[in-house]
Amino acid sequence: MIFIQDFSTLHNVSTQHLCDTFNAAFSDYVVPLHLTPSILEQKMRGENLQRDYSIGAFAGNDLGGFILHATDDKIHPAILYNGGTGVVPTYRGQHLVQKMYDKFIPVYRQQGIRKIILEVISTNLPAIKAYTNSGFHKTRIIHSFKGMVDIRKASANISIKENTAPDWPLLSTFMDMIPTWSNTVGSIQREGAFTATWEAMIDGETAGYISVHKDTRRIRNIAVAPRYRRQGIGTALLQHAAEELQGGPMSIINIDEHFPEIGQFLKSAGMDHYLSQFEMENDLAFSH
Repeated sequence: MIFIQDFSTLHNVSTQHLCDTFNAAFSDYVVPLHLTPSILEQKMRGENLQRDYSIGAFAGNDLGGFILHATDDKIHPAILYNGGTGVVPTYRGQHLVQKMYDKFIPVYRQQGIRKIILEVISTNLPAIKAYTNSGFHKTRIIHSFKGMVDIRKASANISIKENTAPDWPLLSTFMDMIPTWSNTVGSIQREGAFTATWEAMIDGETAGYISVHKDTRRIRNIAVAPRYRRQGIGTALLQHAAEELQGGPMSIINIDEHFPEIGQFLKSAGMDHYLSQFEMENDLAFSH
C-alpha cells in the first residue's frame, strides 16, 4: 500500500486529472457515476465548487483522494458545501477523509468558515462514519425519485412557456421546502444555459414553475404558488418538461422527508423513490 502524507488544495489540479480521479473513486459507487471533463466543469460552475477551498490527498503527483468544496460567497465565504468526496480504491483504508478534514478544518476556521454541509447516501455507512468522526451530524433525511413521467392531457386554462430571465424573488416565494445546495436558486442561475425554466400562467399570473437541467433531465426545482395548488399545475409543468426534453426518464433529488406530499405527487406522476440521503453539517463555530 502506498501511504499518503501530503494534503493540499486542488489549486493546481487540472480538470482532466480531477475528472480521471473522480471516475476512479466512484467506479464502484452505490449509484454509478461517470463524468466527462465538460460535465465536471458544469457541476463545478453550477455548485460554485472552488479549487482553493477543495482538498486533495497526494502521493507525489498522484491524486489519491479529494473533497470538492463550494463556497456561499467568493470573497468572504462563511459556508462550504461538500459537492463530492472520493478516494481511489488503491488508497482506501487510510482514513483519508478524516485526515483531509483534520488538516483543513483549522485552516477553514481561520478563514472565517462557520459551517460545512453535505449529503451522503443513507446506506453508505463507511462515509457516514468518516463524516461523523470529522465532526458532522445529521440534520435531515432527503429522498430522490426517478422514472418516466406519465404524459396526459393538461388543463386547458394553463399556458406554459419557457422564461430565460425568471423573476426569482417571486418564484422563491412558491417554495415551502428549503432546497439543498445544488437545487437552490443560486445554483440554477449559475447553471445558466444548461438549465431550462418553464412557467405556468393562469389569467396572466405566474402560478408555478419547473427548472430542469437539460442534459441530465434532473429537475432542480418545481413549485406552485399556494393559491394555485391542487389544480393540476404541478402535473402540467412536469408533463410539459418531459415532452420538451423528449420523453426520457427524469429525476429529482433531495426532497425533504417533512414534505411527504411532494413525494406522493412525484409517485402519482410516474416516478419512483430510488434512494435516500442524510444532509449533514459540521458547525465549525462550536466544534473543536
